[in-house]
Amino acid sequence: MKVRFKTSGILEKYLPAGANNNACVLDLPEGATAIDVMTHLGLPTAERYMVALNGGLLPSAERPTRVLVDDDELAIMPPLKGG
Repeated sequence: MKVRFKTSGILEKYLPAGANNNACVLDLPEGATAIDVMTHLGLPTAERYMVALNGGLLPSAERPTRVLVDDDELAIMPPLKGG
């Protein structure tokens, strides 16, 4: 299954080779979740990221259980920091 993935900022270093404009298409096994994508890319899963699925926020509790489907768009953004 193919899922479009986006990120930005300090998380760009986790994008696979060939990513363009902070985005890529990932080929994932059926049944993959947002946590599976994070693990696949080497993102630390304990961090507090903003995660969106198809334009809507994906709560932390659903990240290990919400199954992605073909052509989903998953965005994982670093935590906002300010002062």
